[in-house]
Amino acid sequence: MENVLNSGSLETLKQGQVLLTQLRQVSGGKIQMEFAEVKESSSGLNPVFLFNKSDSRFTSNSARRAWQNGQPSDVEEMFNLPGICGNDQAWYQNEKGHTVLDMNVLNPSLIYDGQPYPIRVQIQETIEGDEWQISNTDTAAKRKGKGGDFILHNGNYIFTNSTIVIGQEPQDIFLKPDTIAASTSNVVQAEGVEVDTLTGEIFN
Repeated sequence: MENVLNSGSLETLKQGQVLLTQLRQVSGGKIQMEFAEVKESSSGLNPVFLFNKSDSRFTSNSARRAWQNGQPSDVEEMFNLPGICGNDQAWYQNEKGHTVLDMNVLNPSLIYDGQPYPIRVQIQETIEGDEWQISNTDTAAKRKGKGGDFILHNGNYIFTNSTIVIGQEPQDIFLKPDTIAASTSNVVQAEGVEVDTLTGEIFN
C-alpha cells in the first residue's frame, strides 16, 4: 500500500479514513507526526465550517487527532518516503510559529519488513487523568468547543488519551456526558451525539 502525498484533505475526510496531516519539527532533532481520523459520531464535511471558514472558532470537521514523535530518517523509512524530511523548501512556519511540512497522506501505512500496516487513531476517554492532566485541568479536560463549558461524566472531568495503533482496529472509549438542562444550554443530544444548536458543532 503506497503512501501518496496530498492524496487527501481534512475537508473531505470520511468516517473511518485516516489522514497523516503534517510533520512538525520538535526538540531533540525529532519530528512530530499528526494523524486525524473521523470517528463514528463525526461528520467528514461540515457545512458550518464551510460557511464560516474565515472564522477561526470553527473547525473543518470533527476528526480526532493523535500525535507521534520520531527520528526523521526512521519516519522516511517506515513510510517509504525517502528524503521527504530533508526537503527544506517545503517546510514553513504556520500561524502558531511552528515549523511544519504538509503531508496529507490518505490512509497512511507503516512499511515494516516489506509488509504494510495501516495506522489508525485510537481515542480513549477517562475520568482518571494522569499527573499532567490533573494539574492542567483547564486545558486538558474536555470542553464544549474552544473555551466552552466543561463536559462532565457522572460529575467528573473527562480526559482524552489519543494514540495511534498499527495494524489493528482501534479500541475507542467514549464516555457518556451528563445531561444538561435545556434552560442553561443550547446543547442537545440526538442519537447519542451532542450538537450545539447555535453553531452546529458536534462535541462527541
